[in-house]
Amino acid sequence: MIDSLKELTITKACQILKLSRRRYYRWSAIPQIPAIRTAWNKITPPEEEAILAAAKEEALVDLRAAGLMVYGHESGAFHCSISTVQRVLKRNRLQPVYEIPRRKRPLKPDIRALMKEPGKIFAYDATEFYLASRLRVVVILILDLGSRKLMHYGIRVRSFSQKDVIAIWDEALWQEEIDTSGLTALADRGTQMKGSRTKAHLRGRWNIRLEFARPYTPDDNAWIEALIKYLKYHPQCPDEFRTVAEVADWVASFQGLYNDHPHSALGYVCPNEEHAGLGDAIREKRKENLLSARKQRLAYYHGQRKGVSGKFLEKDKTEGDFRANSEAVLCQNR
Repeated sequence: MIDSLKELTITKACQILKLSRRRYYRWSAIPQIPAIRTAWNKITPPEEEAILAAAKEEALVDLRAAGLMVYGHESGAFHCSISTVQRVLKRNRLQPVYEIPRRKRPLKPDIRALMKEPGKIFAYDATEFYLASRLRVVVILILDLGSRKLMHYGIRVRSFSQKDVIAIWDEALWQEEIDTSGLTALADRGTQMKGSRTKAHLRGRWNIRLEFARPYTPDDNAWIEALIKYLKYHPQCPDEFRTVAEVADWVASFQGLYNDHPHSALGYVCPNEEHAGLGDAIREKRKENLLSARKQRLAYYHGQRKGVSGKFLEKDKTEGDFRANSEAVLCQNR
């Protein structure tokens, strides 16, 4: 109606009708269908058919998008880029879905079942001490996770190599006369631990199964990490070392302190006793002692109850009712 009026302006007509100009324009606007935009360099249907025909040829089935692009240029059937060929193949479901290649992550070593008895799994790692002269002294420790016994250690100055790790392992296995047929070794992914020479020696000569912790995950080998912390923060550890011999003396004395000290993970049995197979007998004996002590305490308790009851009966006879004299009894107890 407003559009048909010629005498009045749109503003005046909206004032008479009490209609805002914004609403007038919104109501009078004709919805426009957006135009379909097409790229000027889009491939033509004949070109797409040529790409599909080439992709379905038996001789060209094994070619990927790059190979089809090269074939199209050499044969003159079509001329396009690799991405265009990929889009055509994907649109017609002739190309599998592309998956981003991901690096296979190592799994957490599952060793809990091997820690139930000694001599089944050993963990080893290296730590370092610095002398007053800032000389670096490396200590390599080998720990039996089943008994928590510090089996062996080696000391090297400045650094250590795969050859040093092999020598320390040979010393430990020869001294303890360990059966390595069912032995597993757990270590981190250091160069000396995961080197080809170390793995070939432990697997080939000693028939040891190797397990490695995940990268940047010290929790996978937490037992040897705890041992290293105990070695460095033991109350008897010297505050300063001046010679390599002092470091060697401390590690030797620590081995005796650690192996002869009750371990909480073993039910407060010493690692030496657990390694010798005495742990179960000691823990069982402690359970029997606790049961015997419990029975003695129970008998003592009942004996005390009987004595206290007889005392109160005598008081009742001499002094009268207990309730009547409760205030006096409370005062005495206080």
